[in-house]
Amino acid sequence: MYHAKCTMRTDYSLNLPMESASILVRVFDKSPMRTESEISALTFSNPHTILTIEEDGILGFWNIKTNQEQNKKELEPMIPLWRFNQDASLAAGASDYIHVMDVQSGEPKWGARSLSWVTSLAFSFDSSLLATGHEDGKVRLWNLKNKKPIAEIHLSKLGVSALSFKLDGLELAVATEDCSITLLETTSLKPVGKLIGHKDRIPSMVWSPDGSRLYSAGWDTTVRVWDAVDRKPIILLNSHAIQVQAIALSPDGKYLASADSDLLVRIWSTELFQEVCAAREMDEEVRFLAFSPNSKTIASGGVVHITAWDFEPQTKLALSVHPGMLRNSICVHPVQNELLVLNPGNALNIWNIDSIKEKPFPYGMNNPEDFLSFALSKDGEVLAGSFIFQGSKQQVGNPSGSIALWDYHAGKLTRIVESSCSPATSLAFSPCGKFLASGGVLATEVCVWNLENNTPSIQLTDAVDGNSIADIVFVPDANRLVVAGVDWLATSGKDGQIALWDLDTNKLVHSCNMGAFHLAISVDAKYLACALVCKQVMVLNLQTFEKVAMLCEFQHSINSICFSPDGKFLAASSEDQQVRFWSVENFTHLGTLAIDFRVKAIAFGTDSNHLFALGNNDYCCQYDVHQFLGFSSAEK
Repeated sequence: MYHAKCTMRTDYSLNLPMESASILVRVFDKSPMRTESEISALTFSNPHTILTIEEDGILGFWNIKTNQEQNKKELEPMIPLWRFNQDASLAAGASDYIHVMDVQSGEPKWGARSLSWVTSLAFSFDSSLLATGHEDGKVRLWNLKNKKPIAEIHLSKLGVSALSFKLDGLELAVATEDCSITLLETTSLKPVGKLIGHKDRIPSMVWSPDGSRLYSAGWDTTVRVWDAVDRKPIILLNSHAIQVQAIALSPDGKYLASADSDLLVRIWSTELFQEVCAAREMDEEVRFLAFSPNSKTIASGGVVHITAWDFEPQTKLALSVHPGMLRNSICVHPVQNELLVLNPGNALNIWNIDSIKEKPFPYGMNNPEDFLSFALSKDGEVLAGSFIFQGSKQQVGNPSGSIALWDYHAGKLTRIVESSCSPATSLAFSPCGKFLASGGVLATEVCVWNLENNTPSIQLTDAVDGNSIADIVFVPDANRLVVAGVDWLATSGKDGQIALWDLDTNKLVHSCNMGAFHLAISVDAKYLACALVCKQVMVLNLQTFEKVAMLCEFQHSINSICFSPDGKFLAASSEDQQVRFWSVENFTHLGTLAIDFRVKAIAFGTDSNHLFALGNNDYCCQYDVHQFLGFSSAEK
C-alpha cells in the first residue's frame, strides 16, 4: 500500500472552494495532484513523471516526488478523447477529426478528417499504426509513416468502446457496444476470432507482453482473462462490486491493475490470478490507470485528481471488506499536540500538528497495515488498536481479529487483549480507563474488557436487537454505554437500533429503533448525536432518550460526527464533500464548509478552534473553524 511522506503545503492555489481555501491552515501528507479540467488521458513518460491531457487542451507534466505540475503546454484542439503511444512521445486526439501531436513540443504531427465520430483510439507498440474506432461500428487503420489510411471494416451496428494492439502488431482487439470482442488481423482487418462473455460495456483492454492473453474490463463488474490463441476464457476476476472502468498491465507483465467506479484499485498477480493489494483513490471514480516503465509505481486518474503510489506486492489477499468495516478514524491526542489518522487496512499515522512531522511508532507487530480501528484512553496514556489476523485473510466467511494495547508515550506493545473473535471496527475506552469496549459489523455482541486482568467483564450478546454493531461510546462520568446498530439487509421498517446500557446492572436502559452509523456525546453528557442511516442527524436527550432535534440538511450518507471540546458546536461530514456546523445551544445551522475531497472523518482540535478533515490515503487538512463560523454568522 502507498504511504506518502508528509509535507507542508505552501501553495493553496489549487482549485479549492473559496471558503475552504481561505481558512486552510495545514495539509498533512502530500497535496493531491489536481488538474483544472477533466482528464482525458494519462500515462508515465519516465518513472518519476506522469503526463496528462485535459479536455480543455492542456498537456501536463507532473513530478510524482513533489506532487507538483512541473510544466504544461497548450494543445490547439480542445477534444475529450486522447491516447498516448507506448513511449509517451506522441498523443492522438479525435472527434470528427484526428490529430497526432508531438508530446515534447506540443506541435501537430499529422491530422485527417474522419468520416464518422471517433469513440476509441490505439497506437501500435512501435507507433507505426493508429487504429480508430467509431460510433457507427467501423474500425479504421492509419499508417503514421506515410500518413495514409490502410484498411476499414464495419464490425457492428453499435459503436466501438475500446481498442488494443497486440505488442507484435499482428492483431488488433476491438470491443464493441454489443459487449463482444473481435480479434482482427492487422494488415487487412480480417476477423480471426471472437470473444463472448461480458454482459455490459467493455471500456478497456490490454494484451500480455507475449500476446498469449488478452485482459478486458467490463461494466458487468468483472475483469476477464482470455486465451488469445485458443480464443477461450481463462478466468473471471469478479472481486469488484461495481462497474470496472479501467485496467493496466505492468510492463513486465507480472501485475494487472483494475479500477472501479467505487474508487477502488485492485492489483492482481497474473501468474496466480490472486489479488496482492488494493488501494483507494482520493475522492473520485478512477477513469485511467498506468504503470511506470519500471513496473514499481501505479498512477490513477479520476475526473481531476491524479494519485501515484509505490505498491508492494504481497502474497496475501486484501482485507475482507464489509461496507461497515471501512471506518476511517481521526482524533487529536488529549495532551500532546499530535494528530492520529487511520484509513482501514493502512498503518496508523501520527503527526505533530505544528511541525507536521510524522512520528515513528514501533508497533511491535509484523504487519501494522492491518489496522481496522483505534481508540485513545481519556488521558492519552494507552492506545488500543484492532486488526485482522494474518491467517484469517484467506477466510471468506468470517475473519478473526485481535485487539492490542500500547503504552502511547513509550510506543511499546504491552499486551494482546483479545483473539479468536470477529474483527472490532469500533473501540471505546471507559472514562476511568479501566475498561475497553469492542464491537464489529460482523457481529451483534459488544464485549467490555477489564484491562486489569484482560478478561471480558461484560458481554452484551444482543446489544442492539440483533443488528450489526456500527459504533459504541461510553457516557462520561457514568458506567453506561451507548451502542449503535445497523440492519444491513433491511428493506423496509426499522433499519437498526440505538441502545443505552447500564453496565453496573447489565441492563438496557433506553432504546430507539433507528439505525445509526456514528455516535457522539456532548462534553456535559447532556446530548447524544446520532448519524442515522436515513441521512439525518438525530439529537437525543441522553438521560431520557427523548428527541431534541432532527437535523435534515443532508443529501448523502453521513460518515462522521463530533462535538467540539468546548461544548459549543456539533459538526458532521457527509459524502457530498461538505461539513456542516450547528450551535449546541439551540441546534441552529451555523454554516456549511465545502471541501475539495470526500471527507471520511472529522475531529476538533483540543482548543475547539480547528477542525481536522480526513480523506483517503491518509490525506488530512486542518481548518480554522472560528474564522469560518465567524464569517458565516456575520453573513446571517
